[in-house]
Amino acid sequence: MIDTCPIFRTGVVQALIRNPNFCVVAEGDSVADAQEAIREEDPHVLLLNMGSLERFDPGQAITSCRSQCKIAVLTGRDDPLSVSKALAKGAAGYILKAASGSELLQAIETIHAGKPFITPELASRLLTDAQGGPLVPKPSRRATLSYREQQMLEHASKGLTNHEIAEQLGLKVSTIKHYMTRVFRKMKASNRLQAIQASQLVPRGDHAQALPNY
Repeated sequence: MIDTCPIFRTGVVQALIRNPNFCVVAEGDSVADAQEAIREEDPHVLLLNMGSLERFDPGQAITSCRSQCKIAVLTGRDDPLSVSKALAKGAAGYILKAASGSELLQAIETIHAGKPFITPELASRLLTDAQGGPLVPKPSRRATLSYREQQMLEHASKGLTNHEIAEQLGLKVSTIKHYMTRVFRKMKASNRLQAIQASQLVPRGDHAQALPNY
């Protein structure tokens, strides 16, 4: 498991080791760690963030070690162009960080079995965007948001208040307010509804008419 965010990496590792069918043999935060994991541990599946995949050639590393390791990307990037780049570099799977623990385990099992995996919602978009021409990212201000900021926006689209979001994520209310302020600034919005509409997320149920601004 390779990711630059220690907290996220720990969460993924914990989700894996709770399942008796999985064994985590290495983790790290850099390309060097990824290369060492392939060379020293020869894992069945190596999870990488997109940034690490872009900075080295996993195919060459695997071939040089005569490894059978399969590469899976675990990322917050949900645009078709990133998927295309990952597959071109030899990734056997593309999993979004928004996936649940059970979805992540299922994806890894699929990849380990020798089958390619792309998060279903993203696969559908990939097919749609590919019709009539090459894959290109759709312009969206949401693409400028970090993973945590996108997470805030998705919770807000469900009509949750800052206090409710804080409870669900185990964060302080002040932290939620900080991220929401950044979301408003990046989305050029003055309230939650404007930010959600700009991001192309659809408010759920009756919350569309009554989203809290706090």
